[in-house]
Amino acid sequence: MKEESVHFTVGGLSLSGVVHVPDKKMEEETPAIVLVHGFVGSKVGEHRMFVKAARKFTDEGFTVFRFDFSGCGDSEGDYGEITLTRKIREVKGALDYVSNLPFVDEMDITVIGHSLGGAVSSLTAAEDERVSRLILWSPVADPYKDIVSIVGKEAEIIAEKEGAYDYDGFYLKPPFFQSLTSFDPLKAVKRFEKNVLLIHAEEDEDVPKENTAKYASALQERQKGTVEWFYIAGADHTFSSYCFEKELFETSLIWMQQKATIQI
Repeated sequence: MKEESVHFTVGGLSLSGVVHVPDKKMEEETPAIVLVHGFVGSKVGEHRMFVKAARKFTDEGFTVFRFDFSGCGDSEGDYGEITLTRKIREVKGALDYVSNLPFVDEMDITVIGHSLGGAVSSLTAAEDERVSRLILWSPVADPYKDIVSIVGKEAEIIAEKEGAYDYDGFYLKPPFFQSLTSFDPLKAVKRFEKNVLLIHAEEDEDVPKENTAKYASALQERQKGTVEWFYIAGADHTFSSYCFEKELFETSLIWMQQKATIQI
């Protein structure tokens, strides 16, 4: 396995990423995975969840790309300038980077989004045909309602009054809150007529587990594409134990191996 730190540019900002490349023959193309982190997160993830996920999936033959949104992790920019529109554009930039790697099968790219990253991944998949399949981990379904329930209504009020709200060292500004009301991932994801896997933490303290049922219901209305969903018993929002991670990664892996060109 090879891991390489890289940078790619979206909207004039340099975004930080890490590409994980499996051991393979020179002439072989691999399926790929793009990992999309959540609200005020990073490509490392809580308890290094995205690092461990990337290495697990790469060991099984996938090229994996994890990156920081602008204003997060090692990327340029300030979180105060973030909107969902920008996040969607940056996921598309990540897809640009991955699909242009010479050893990646550009027709076999899975996007995995966690939390708010799940909503952003759904919105992106509805617009971008390069997404071959979609996996959502404890996804946000109603961006405004779900995020305001985390930061508090007072955050939006203060942002409107003072121009910004300081949330754990990240500025949240009025355009961010406004953008949360402008997108409906449950409606958008119906336009993604390919296969989807939903996995939710059963004891999620941040994002309601009912969100997965809402996504499943919306996806079942489509004419094409399958949907499967699972709950991980006892798990919190970030799946913060080895046993929760193990179930999360293995459930995702088995599903991808069944849907992708790699065989178990």
